[in-house]
Amino acid sequence: MTAIYGEETRLAGALNRSTFSGATRQLEAYRHGHALFAGDAARIHPPLGGQGLNLGVQDATNLGWELAATVRGWAPDGLLDSYHDERHPPAARVPHHTSAQRILFDPLPNEDLVALRDIFADLMRLPDTNRFLAGMMSGLDAEGRVPDLELVTAGGPTRLARLLRSGRGLLVNPSGRLTPWADRVDVVHAPGAGPLLIRPDGVRCWSGESSLEDALHRCSARRRRAHLVQCPYKGTRDRWPADRPVRQDRPARGRPPGGR
Repeated sequence: MTAIYGEETRLAGALNRSTFSGATRQLEAYRHGHALFAGDAARIHPPLGGQGLNLGVQDATNLGWELAATVRGWAPDGLLDSYHDERHPPAARVPHHTSAQRILFDPLPNEDLVALRDIFADLMRLPDTNRFLAGMMSGLDAEGRVPDLELVTAGGPTRLARLLRSGRGLLVNPSGRLTPWADRVDVVHAPGAGPLLIRPDGVRCWSGESSLEDALHRCSARRRRAHLVQCPYKGTRDRWPADRPVRQDRPARGRPPGGR
């Protein structure tokens, strides 16, 4: 505060205070049976840089569309299992980042730490260093994540993030047929961009390197006829509670065989 606002600045009081330690922990698996963990439930670390907030939001957007796809019956096989594979590695990097920041922010630095701070300050003046650190701390450097592109559509200029607000996938400048997937993927034509198939969480699923239909099958499988396989009770048709509604994509015709 003194460096930014001058020597006359005084801290009169704090509206909110909290304490934290340097402890770092992370779950070995983000899925345990029917329980899936995200955000602060999956890890703890010092709050330096706000990286926990970024990770938590990205966990939620990744898991949210996968849960919706599973509940509605059109998820590709193993989709929920991919949540751990995609979200555990980015969070595993954060303890290293926050540990380094904790050392740099030591209020009682020795001569070695002062020298390290000086070198780090010089590196921070380089644009490439800033881009690297910004991507690392925001989590936006993850493989496949599409930046917030500026697009010019028939409706006027817009940004990619705005087009993803529907919570659906997005196909930019398609060159193939979309009819079977029109209920879960939006289409936009924007000259100079794409082709791109983007998941609801902003991750690129396809960019023209293979057939569009294969990519749609992989990222947004055709709707299956959902019968009792959607039962939340693990593979036990004969234990479906009488007061629990049967979830199907078509109108229910009664309880499952063997139900009470």
